[in-house]
Amino acid sequence: MPKENRTVFSGAHDYFANTVLPENVSAHLRRIRTPMSYTNNRDQTFFLIRHGTGNIDVNGLKYKLRPNTLINLGPFHRYRFLPSRREELEVAEARMNSGTYMYMVANPYLKYENFSVPSQPPIVYLKGLSAQIANDSMDGLLSEAKSDSSDSIQLCFCYMMNFLGIITDHMEKGYFSPIEKKSK
Repeated sequence: MPKENRTVFSGAHDYFANTVLPENVSAHLRRIRTPMSYTNNRDQTFFLIRHGTGNIDVNGLKYKLRPNTLINLGPFHRYRFLPSRREELEVAEARMNSGTYMYMVANPYLKYENFSVPSQPPIVYLKGLSAQIANDSMDGLLSEAKSDSSDSIQLCFCYMMNFLGIITDHMEKGYFSPIEKKSK
């Protein structure tokens, strides 16, 4: 008997829904007042700085943080947050399994002639409509991560795709191109 309540990713996307789609997405807010210890990242993670200034140290490289900074941190990076003196960083964080990231970058709607996964994390400083979309998407993720609805995971995936689209649109295009070595 056919399923009555098929998910939005059914049919042609059964492989994705049954194999790649995460079983859960975690999302939460953190308030950081003192430098963190290093953390080894194991998931596909998006951070959105909501308040405060400081730095994020990723694999020994420091990047400036301010409100509406969006960071895409893949697995196997080592990181820590360093708030500015007398400041509190408010960081919204969303995580899903790294296999989902592979599906996201292989998405047939995301087309680039040359696309490579960079070793440095994509970090963008947003304003205007892009900042609003990122904040609305993070609000949706924070809400759906607490939800028991049957379509919660699919909605979270769509919010994560918003982040990937924003990062891709705001990074310098050369950032996503492989570095070609000159032949001698």
